[in-house]
Amino acid sequence: MTESELGTGGRGSGAQILRWVIGLTVLGLSVWLLVRGLNWQATVATLLSAEYGWVILGVVAILGTFVTRGLRWQALLYQDKVGLMSAVTAILIGQVVNTGLPVARSGDVARAVWVSQREMVGASQAIGTIVLEKVWDLLALCVAGVILLLAWPLPVWFSQSTWAMILTVAIGIGALYLGLYWQRPLLRWAATLLQRLPGKAGRVLLPQLEGVVSALDAARQPQTSANAGLWTFGTWVFGALANWAVMRAFGVQSWPAALFLEATLMLGGAVVPTPGRIGVFEGIAVVSLTQFGVDASAALAIGVVLHLVVLAPALIAAALLSVITASPGLLGWLGRIGRE
Repeated sequence: MTESELGTGGRGSGAQILRWVIGLTVLGLSVWLLVRGLNWQATVATLLSAEYGWVILGVVAILGTFVTRGLRWQALLYQDKVGLMSAVTAILIGQVVNTGLPVARSGDVARAVWVSQREMVGASQAIGTIVLEKVWDLLALCVAGVILLLAWPLPVWFSQSTWAMILTVAIGIGALYLGLYWQRPLLRWAATLLQRLPGKAGRVLLPQLEGVVSALDAARQPQTSANAGLWTFGTWVFGALANWAVMRAFGVQSWPAALFLEATLMLGGAVVPTPGRIGVFEGIAVVSLTQFGVDASAALAIGVVLHLVVLAPALIAAALLSVITASPGLLGWLGRIGRE
């Protein structure tokens, strides 16, 4: 190993340690802010009195999001034939990695690399479609925010965040379409710049950049966009259903609160990443549900159970699907059972 490689490794390790320190600091602060002033006896009593049969519906809804997200990724990968099981497994593996290391979207990279090793799709193309997924998620978040603001009185911070996000997404989509429209001259300009890099870096990076741009072109395909929009809508419906079912287990029946919680969890989880979103997830649930008159102790109980409903199926399904896709014999056996 050369001196430069040692230096790079040291810098990489230092940056990784710094990310973990920041994440754990935010985690500790989140837990401290959450636990102070709460009536823990009331929270435990609420947990013990819940109707956990409704939680089963929440788990089923979460499993439904796995399928709709896999179908959406299949639609965006319209230039490549990726199996639904591979798509879902890659998404879940990425989610598990993000849960353990929620910095720099490490799960997205792991997901792209995983699927590129098992399907006829390059990692750079996969990254490009993952970028489009984020665009669709942000569009859905904007639509949900506008619906909530028009139908129910909500705090000023949510209104300001929603309108700021709408402006940001509009600018981003405009830049994306202009970039795709001028992609050929922009790629030529990028190639000129990359050629100036030392060694073979330019020749290595240019094909990766072209792969990402090629994948982004899915945004200009009407049928692909229609399918992606449909499956994004399905994902949000299943997500809101999971929230509502867990809330119903604790006697809270409010679809607006379920949708509001889905929006704030998506926004807050991206802004403040912590390992497993522990503390942050529950804190967002308390802040969100108290806006709809839910007692803070009950809101915390809902947040704890909902966190398990969101996290546990993903961890278990990722493990099972990884074993299945890694075993051709088991996969063939399951296929024969399905045909029979």
